[in-house]
Amino acid sequence: MKITKVVSAVLVATTLGGALAVVTPSTTAQAKTKMSLKTIPKQFRGTWYHYEKADGYDYQKISATKMKDHFERKNSTRTMHQFDLNKGIKNTKTNIKNPHKWMFAYKSGSKYIMDSWDAYILPSQYRSTYSMTTRNYKGKKVKVIKNTPTNSGTWYIYSPSKAMAKHLWNLDNK
Repeated sequence: MKITKVVSAVLVATTLGGALAVVTPSTTAQAKTKMSLKTIPKQFRGTWYHYEKADGYDYQKISATKMKDHFERKNSTRTMHQFDLNKGIKNTKTNIKNPHKWMFAYKSGSKYIMDSWDAYILPSQYRSTYSMTTRNYKGKKVKVIKNTPTNSGTWYIYSPSKAMAKHLWNLDNK
């Protein structure tokens, strides 16, 4: 009696298992879409100043979706736009001329890449990187933005005030 119960239980289990295997639909693996950032990270938002003796003060006003630059006596405003990093930005006349004044941002390691829309078409070493760092100002550590525009080795420190920007420029350029 016990043997017939065990055999019937095994038959039921194998029959149901086979039926489930036939009924279960197969799923195909798809690559996860990796998008650029939708907004500029909060740590970079605000008005940031940079000073150089020859040009005076430059600034960047950064909001969640816009970046307004005053750099070397020229103004520009760019608006955040999101895209699929796996697909990239196509090399078209519209994207090269950038009539919408779009920009993009994404995280790469500990830095953020934020630049004009047309800069994505260039090799990655030509894109501006932004990172938060600290400097000593009046005996205290303060957060500043370190902006490296290209692979040229130059970088700019943006501070939260004009006085701090001038003070830090004098320290860095002694």
